[in-house]
Amino acid sequence: MITNKVEYLLRILMDLAENSTEGYVLSKNVAERQEIPPKYMPQLMALLTKKGWVTSVRGARGGVKLVADPKSISVYDVITAAGNPFLVKPCIDRKYRCSLKEMCPLLPIWERAQQEVDRVIRDVTLDTLMKNKKAKGGALHVQDQGIGQNVKGYQ
Repeated sequence: MITNKVEYLLRILMDLAENSTEGYVLSKNVAERQEIPPKYMPQLMALLTKKGWVTSVRGARGGVKLVADPKSISVYDVITAAGNPFLVKPCIDRKYRCSLKEMCPLLPIWERAQQEVDRVIRDVTLDTLMKNKKAKGGALHVQDQGIGQNVKGYQ
């Protein structure tokens, strides 16, 4: 499941990619633009700073700024940074215990679905999201080049 934390992190990164090209921006302004509860911003910004994607400066001209190349940050990276892997089913996790796991006829389907999800979230970068946002007026569409079909939400 994509958590609110992951979505907030992605929205912060997209906002910073769009708005911090001229310098630092206030995190409270990012929170307002992205409708993120202000109480979560310190925790989210600390995580982004720890990953080296964002830097911050205190003071009158301070704020936060994206310092990583948007091409270098994938959706997978953000999900991983948030600490919760995206699993289509809990049984995909090797630590998951299920007495039926060894003979389950559904497990190969979930494993294949997981591989496809992983491929998409690894291929979609912050740069891709920003290009889609600009091209689609905020809507995101991704071209699934491996299958040749449009996958709504990514390009």
